[in-house]
Amino acid sequence: MQHRLLICFSLLTVGFMAACGGDKSNVSADKIENEATVENPKPDNNGPKGTPLFTDTVYNFNKVTSGMQLKHRYKFKNVGTGDLLIRNCQAACGCTTPGWTKDVIKPGEDGYVDATFNSTGRGAKEGLENEKSITVEFENSTIETVLLKFKATVFSAPEEDEEYEQNNH
Repeated sequence: MQHRLLICFSLLTVGFMAACGGDKSNVSADKIENEATVENPKPDNNGPKGTPLFTDTVYNFNKVTSGMQLKHRYKFKNVGTGDLLIRNCQAACGCTTPGWTKDVIKPGEDGYVDATFNSTGRGAKEGLENEKSITVEFENSTIETVLLKFKATVFSAPEEDEEYEQNNH
């Protein structure tokens, strides 16, 4: 997040220098603003804090077949008195990809964290239990981190079983 802001401010500074410099380039403030992505302002960390209240923090996909792309959306409401922001989401495994609300979440508003699990190669003929997690880091929150978990019992696809049997006989 800080890296993006640094890039944004650097682009703005370079753009203004080019517009005001002696090289007579025609760079306008409108063009700089359109080219630089300005993120929503951060919440005021000195004021009231937000509090995320998740509807669920554990989800079970139950029995699935290897190769399926599974997705679950963890929803939450900001029940605090201040704005909050998701600083980062980190999956514990490369087979899981997180996505999340990028905007500031005001009191009473909803946010989300998406977990997408690639079950390819994660199964067995008799089923293999997979437990994965995502750590959610909040900014300006009464709760700094939340651990979201999901489970899936992954059964290998029939073609995976045939390939395994051919390679091991």
